[in-house]
Amino acid sequence: MLVRSILFAITVFVLHFNPLQADDQKAADWSVERISKLPAGETPILLFNGKDLDGWEGHVGKYFTVENGMIVGRNSNETAPKSSTYLLTKKSYRNFRLIFESRLVTSEMHSGISFWGKAIQKEEGPFTYQGHLVMYPSAYGYYDLFGRNSVLKDTLGIAQTAGMQHDWNRMEILAVGNRIRHVVNGRLVADWSDPKPETCVAGPIGLQLHSNKVAQEVQWRGLILTENPVDQLVTADSHDAGLIVDGVSAESGLDATSLKKIDARMQEFVDAKQTAGAVTLVARRGRVVHTGAVGKADIATGRDMTNDTVFAIASMTKPITAASVLILQDEGKLKLDDPVSKYIPLFKDTKLKGGKTPDREITIRDCLRHTNGLVSDQRNVGTLANTAELLAKSELVFEPGSKWQYGPGLSVAGRVVEVVSGKSFDEFLKDRIFAPLEMNQTSFHPSEEQLRNLALLYQPTADMKDIERGSHWLYEVTAETSPNPSGGLYSVAGDLVRFYQMVLNGGDLNGKRVLSVDAVKELTSLQSGELETGFTPGNGWGLGFCLVREPQGSTASLSAGSYGHGGAFGTQGWIDPKNEMIFVMLVARQSFGNGDGSDLRTEFQRLAVEAIQD
Repeated sequence: MLVRSILFAITVFVLHFNPLQADDQKAADWSVERISKLPAGETPILLFNGKDLDGWEGHVGKYFTVENGMIVGRNSNETAPKSSTYLLTKKSYRNFRLIFESRLVTSEMHSGISFWGKAIQKEEGPFTYQGHLVMYPSAYGYYDLFGRNSVLKDTLGIAQTAGMQHDWNRMEILAVGNRIRHVVNGRLVADWSDPKPETCVAGPIGLQLHSNKVAQEVQWRGLILTENPVDQLVTADSHDAGLIVDGVSAESGLDATSLKKIDARMQEFVDAKQTAGAVTLVARRGRVVHTGAVGKADIATGRDMTNDTVFAIASMTKPITAASVLILQDEGKLKLDDPVSKYIPLFKDTKLKGGKTPDREITIRDCLRHTNGLVSDQRNVGTLANTAELLAKSELVFEPGSKWQYGPGLSVAGRVVEVVSGKSFDEFLKDRIFAPLEMNQTSFHPSEEQLRNLALLYQPTADMKDIERGSHWLYEVTAETSPNPSGGLYSVAGDLVRFYQMVLNGGDLNGKRVLSVDAVKELTSLQSGELETGFTPGNGWGLGFCLVREPQGSTASLSAGSYGHGGAFGTQGWIDPKNEMIFVMLVARQSFGNGDGSDLRTEFQRLAVEAIQD
């Protein structure tokens, strides 16, 4: 800590005596201020001393100068470089974090930062670059100067939204291994792994002045670098780089051949009569890199499973319900530790089994983490309001907070959402979660078209040699069926991954914030303490989410800290934040034992994780 303080003081001293104008001085401190945010062990290096271009080489004086404590790249209409030219560090770097500010003063042409390559001779002399280029503030993305050209474009406009065309942009580039991450004004705008890691070699850092026929001026300041950085971003307020539906697996650090094994393994389960069919999806680093569908959604008619087959997701509804509660806490309309009776007065008189008054009332937090003592089959009885009142009149099987037992607490929480918001639960979810996230196929009441695309429920025959149609009350949806916060949703893999990606991002997706970062932390952090919880060994509980504390058995492939939830019909949705992965497996089966501990889940997650290359 002392070393870091000394480094910070030295850095501030150096920049303080740069000949900056007063307004620029204050702004330039942004890069310096990031030094205190660096992970322990990272030593900041000032690539630019604010006075001269010592440590740099290029067309100094002709195209690059130092003015008012900034590096300026400039050409006129008459002096346009014949090929893009670069101001290059004399030292080469391999794995690094670069924090800087830059602005494009004139022209609409992009500029950029080059690295992982070398200087080469072209028309403009020896300072053209062959390597990788992070482009901004026009045509955001990555350009490969080896000849592959644009290897990643800002197709969703994420960077364009975050960036400012002719103003200062505060940026961070984290280049580690063959992975490049780019943050613009607090937002992660691109995350890409080069499928050709052999091209990722140590090289100088280059500031680009683009070849063009018009006048251009680009300015840079800050330029603080650390080598061999910790694998985490330090300037990102949002980790939402956009959910790219058709991502390339290699660009997310996964092997495509390995991912193909997932469909083959799922087909083996179909052939073994363990399920009629399955839909699987894997996402990593903001991209969907695998979708697969095998088997039948309806055996009798021969209707195939497809990537957009609709499933009853049962208790996978619970994390979505918990998120709806946290939305209201973000808005200051409730608190997790409020007694439920504040919103549903009948809970003021809820008793323990035998008529004893509990030591304390049930809180909303108890409802979300299953420490409430309520017991039922989680089926609505009439309206959600009536269901919650019947639960209030029931007897608790233990003191609130003293034990963990899976039950209908999320249904009570859903009713609280109705009371606080003044909307029906299904309307609230649609307005605050499904619409912003574009989860257009998710609802409590599937349309006629969705019902025609529904995966039917199957169970083993009496001799266990085949499967046959099953039945369950969650499939008995009518216009009068009330929304069930514990398990009533129907959805598709492509919708669910959007919810999970929002959570993994820290609460936002494609520029739309659903939850605060703090709310996501509460949802996905341990809330059950040392209480023994289900449904597989080594788990704990967050709010609506099950947490993997000690990976083992069916969770062996997941990292500690992973979170997710299964459903009564074998469906699974899990997020591994360490590996930045999302796993969705949708099936429709019952009476095959514990879905959370199933071989289908275990094998799916194992094969997905084995595909990781970096």
